[in-house]
Amino acid sequence: MNIRKAINEPDTTGSSKLLCASFNQDQSCFAVGYENGFRVYNTDPMDLKVKRELGSNGGIGLIRMLYRTNYLALIGGGKNPRFPLNKAIIWDDLKTKDALNLNFYSPVLNIFLSRTRIVVVLNNKIYVHGFNSPPKNIAQYETFDNPLGIAALSPGAYQDQASNLQILAFPARVMGQIQIVDISSSGQERNLVSIIKAHKSKIRCLALNKAGTMLASASETGTIIRIHSTQTCSLLYEFRRGLDRAIIYSMEFSQNGTKLAVLSDKQTLHVFNITNNQQQVNKHHLLKNLPGLLRPNYFNSTWSFCSVHLKDEETDSDLDDRGVLGWSSESSIIILWKMKGKWEKYVIVEKDEVNSGGESFKKFELVREGWRSFGDLNE
Repeated sequence: MNIRKAINEPDTTGSSKLLCASFNQDQSCFAVGYENGFRVYNTDPMDLKVKRELGSNGGIGLIRMLYRTNYLALIGGGKNPRFPLNKAIIWDDLKTKDALNLNFYSPVLNIFLSRTRIVVVLNNKIYVHGFNSPPKNIAQYETFDNPLGIAALSPGAYQDQASNLQILAFPARVMGQIQIVDISSSGQERNLVSIIKAHKSKIRCLALNKAGTMLASASETGTIIRIHSTQTCSLLYEFRRGLDRAIIYSMEFSQNGTKLAVLSDKQTLHVFNITNNQQQVNKHHLLKNLPGLLRPNYFNSTWSFCSVHLKDEETDSDLDDRGVLGWSSESSIIILWKMKGKWEKYVIVEKDEVNSGGESFKKFELVREGWRSFGDLNE
C-alpha cells in the first residue's frame, strides 16, 4: 500500500485527514482531497461549493480544478486510494464519474489542466495530452529526477482570448536548469524549447504569472528567488528570502503579476514587489552604497517589502505545517494549511511613512484578517 505525500511534501505528521490542496487557475476557488473524497470551496469568502464523499476507499491524494468548470483532475492517495497511483482521472462532476483516464508506468506525481491540455508529471518524464476524448499524446519531455513532481503551467487563453501563451516549466535534464516550452497550438507548431540556467542546486519550487511571461524559481538552498522572462530567458529580478537554508513550500504571483508571495519552512511569508511601484519598495541593505571593492554581494541583495512570521494563534507558537499560497486580490493572500486543516487570510496594509537618507517611503505589513477551519478535516 502506497501513501501519497500530501501537497507534494515528504514525511508529514499529525492527524489531519487532509491529503492535498490546490487553487484553480484564477485562484477564485480551491479544492482539497482527503481520505474519503474531495471538496471545492470559494476562496474569499471561504464557502463550501461541492462535497463528494467517495467512501472508505476514496482517498484523493492530488486534485486540480479547471477554472470553475465541472472538470477536475484526480489522483488516488492516502491509506486507501480511490484510484491506482499510476492513473490520472479527469472527473466530470456533473455526471459524478470519470470522463477520461490516462495510465502510466509509474506513479503520477503532479497534474495540470488547461482548456486544451492535460499535463502529467512523473519522476523523470512529463507528458502533454490534448484535452479531448480519447486524450491524444502531444509531447513528452525528460527531466532531472523530480520526486516531488515540480512543474508549473500558465493558464493559456481561456477568459482572456488575447493571451495565447501556454507556458509549461519544469526541471531540465541538468541540475539547476529549467526547461520552458509553449504547449499551446501555435507553440507546438513552432516547437520552441528554451533552457534557463537558474540555480546551481536542484530546483525546489516554480511559479508562473498568469500571462506566462515571468517564471519564478527557487532551489533547494532556498535563499535566493529568481524571476526570468519566459520569452528571452533573461534574468529580470533576483530577491533574497533570507540567509539560512530553507525549503520553499509555495510561491505565487498576484493576479496582475505585480507581486510575488513566498512561503518556506521557516514559517515566514514574504511578499516582493515586481513593478516600479514607488510606494511598495523592496528593502535593501543599509551598506548597499559602499564602494564596489569593499561591498560583498550580500549587500546588493533585494529583500521583500513586507513579511510576517506565522504563528499558531491558539498556542502563540511557531507553526509546523506546510501551506499552499493563493491571492484573492492584489493585497490579500490566502494560505491553505494541510496539517491544521485551516484557511487563513493575510492582507497587506500600510503602516507608516519612513524617512531614510533624505527619502521618504511607506512601510507595509502583513496582517492576519481572518481564518476558518475545514471542520471535520482539521485536527
